[in-house]
Amino acid sequence: MRNAPQNAPRRWSLAVLLALAGAAASGCGARPIQPGGGTGGGVLGGMGGGIVGTGTGGQSMTGTGGASGVAVPCMGATDSRLVVADQRILRLTSNEVVNTVRYLINDAEAQAVNSDMFAITRPAERHFPPSDGEQETFNDTNILPIVALSDHVANYVLDNFSTLASCPNPTDACATIYLNKLAARAYRRPLKPDEQARFTALYTNLRSTQIVNGYQVTFTVEEATSYAVQAVLSSPQTLWRWELGDPSMASTSPAGIPLTDNELATALAFFMTDQPPDDGLLADAAAGRLRGNLSAQVQRLLQSPIAKDWLRTTMEYYYLINQLPYYSVDPTKFPITDALVADMETEARMFLDNTLWNGNLTDLLLSRTTFLNTNLATNIYGVPIPPDATDTNFTLATLPADQRSGLLTNAGFLTARDRSNGQDIVSRGKAVMAAMLCLTTSPPTDVSTTMAVMIASTSLDQQTGQEQVATRAGAPVCRDCHGMFDPYGLALENYDAIGRYRVVYDYLGGKPIDATATLPAILGGGTVANGVELAQKLAASPAFTNCLAKSFLQYALVDLSSYVELPLPPQQAGCAAADVVQRYQSAGGKTFSDLVRSVTAAPAFVLRRAAQ
Repeated sequence: MRNAPQNAPRRWSLAVLLALAGAAASGCGARPIQPGGGTGGGVLGGMGGGIVGTGTGGQSMTGTGGASGVAVPCMGATDSRLVVADQRILRLTSNEVVNTVRYLINDAEAQAVNSDMFAITRPAERHFPPSDGEQETFNDTNILPIVALSDHVANYVLDNFSTLASCPNPTDACATIYLNKLAARAYRRPLKPDEQARFTALYTNLRSTQIVNGYQVTFTVEEATSYAVQAVLSSPQTLWRWELGDPSMASTSPAGIPLTDNELATALAFFMTDQPPDDGLLADAAAGRLRGNLSAQVQRLLQSPIAKDWLRTTMEYYYLINQLPYYSVDPTKFPITDALVADMETEARMFLDNTLWNGNLTDLLLSRTTFLNTNLATNIYGVPIPPDATDTNFTLATLPADQRSGLLTNAGFLTARDRSNGQDIVSRGKAVMAAMLCLTTSPPTDVSTTMAVMIASTSLDQQTGQEQVATRAGAPVCRDCHGMFDPYGLALENYDAIGRYRVVYDYLGGKPIDATATLPAILGGGTVANGVELAQKLAASPAFTNCLAKSFLQYALVDLSSYVELPLPPQQAGCAAADVVQRYQSAGGKTFSDLVRSVTAAPAFVLRRAAQ
């Protein structure tokens, strides 16, 4: 056989290398990953088709009603509805894969693979929960970015072996130590004996003389290591999360299978940081003490910058602050610029950071403390420029009590939902109903052509907010639906399309604005005079806490098919979310951190239903 020529490819095909190395011959065919069967074919037993399959997902929980369709009240700690998700296997999101590269290699390589070939969804295009829109399985098309990513990382390891592996002299012993540690961190648990044996065999075979395309090839320590890293990053154990639990410790109150410590470490880490478990979580999991030490680990993570940053980011997704760059406001009608929008983003982000980690949960709706630069102070909020504020420096400021109250009157929150023509009652009302109360509605299917033409031909820019609402209330086909959300938008009528406070309609010759709104029954009815009073009403309502509890438990469970129902007093059909609320209240919960702790302590977070 010929030795490889000097102009031979720098890197051979992974499929060819794995085939000749014998790694793929160790019980790995192309097969779906099934629940209840352990973690499958192993590293490097699972190359190629092993990652192509379907996760088990979860079934939508619908067991809340009887024959009459009336919600059955929750029945305490034994209620089976406290457990929502089935045993399952979940594919990592694209962002979690990139963060895994950051965790295993470094930030520079994570940024490189993201920008070069993996192209995760831009922040401005992401939704809440962060898994929304992510594909649940691999196919011949969406596997290609994974292949490109693993190849890119392998090349990086080849070029930076000595630094990454801390091996000044490239020896097999040093490379093996590096690879074993990397594989365990990638799997988020220790390798099983059969996995370790296959991994060792892979590296050994890569280091021995091979025949590739008719050439005799001997890989160096650095080359063999880079190919092994490529295999790890392509393995099912890296790209999927197992939540099969420990059946031997099945719970009966409520019925469920507890996640293993390693599975719990992964679930907690991705929920709170969007990254694999750190050394503290891995150590507790390896020692079998994580379940007993869960609250301490949650508290530790809540103090970490990475968790604070990620959880605040999820709140930006939740309130659509991240979608501000796609504002629809017409710049010919309102003085809006990309620079102004960027300032709104910064202010909203700083407001969330301050409120989430220094205030109470209701401060999201009640706080008048924010952060302004000269642009926002002068052109949006109409207040004196705070000391030390500049075009680029945002400083603490207190907004007028009769004009502003938390996110509801925040310029970024308002602008992210506005329409191009500035007629924003409907879009704002639906946004408040969805974000603050977790309620949505769909247009009726029986709108007659005549009625549709009448409504469409109504010149909204010639009507006050009260007149717009009255027009829809007078149309039977519109009344019921719009009555659910128009009041919220009407209460915010004192704010124009970019969130500036106003008391008259400039386009109606100075007609005064009347923002008085009669609220729906979910908020107890009654009237509010403006957005400040609406914020106060929302903050005082159990519906606001119920909504956030439901939303963050849903996010923690990742898979939207494992549906979390909303608690609806007095029956409280959404038992899992109601349990989170009860834990929050029983512990004297007032803060966002208290809510996170309540989610992680809930049976829905730590237990899975036995897959049928």
